Amino acid sequence: MPVGSTMDDLVAYMIRTLDERFTPELRAAAAARGLNPHQALTLASIVEREAVLPAERPLIAGVFYNRLAAGDRLGADPTVQFAVALDPASVQRYGWWKKELTIIDLENPSPYNTRLFPGLPPGPIACPGLASIEAVAYPTDTDYYYFVADAKKGDGSHVFAVTFAEHERNIALYGAP
Repeated sequence: MPVGSTMDDLVAYMIRTLDERFTPELRAAAAARGLNPHQALTLASIVEREAVLPAERPLIAGVFYNRLAAGDRLGADPTVQFAVALDPASVQRYGWWKKELTIIDLENPSPYNTRLFPGLPPGPIACPGLASIEAVAYPTDTDYYYFVADAKKGDGSHVFAVTFAEHERNIALYGAP
């Protein structure tokens, strides 16, 4: 942005950039999966915060689509982190993205808490990048329903599972460093 730009200039730039990058083709692909633009950007924001490795974005999006199709909870920790950050005291103490969530955090009654409430939260929890928007438009078709961060590798990768029993095994094997 040029020196002297205003907040309005920045917002206008952001909107123009979104319109350029969230193309009619990407919007149509998301619509074919049942999402309007707001919903697509909301899901993309969750993928943005969940996925560390670019290659996993479409797979994580595919898992979330499976949960949405089942009318289930997304169970995404980043949505809980967002809900917790709605409390200024929490932000002051832990920052915007509290790393270690507590049982109290997981029970936060915010509509953004996808651990408690099924479906998408009311709106985006972050600004999604183009790769996350593309992942939501073109997710991997998968039978996976669960994933957990691979704390053993510590590289941001995840381990995926079809069944809850497999997921519990993955948590036991990979969920703690």
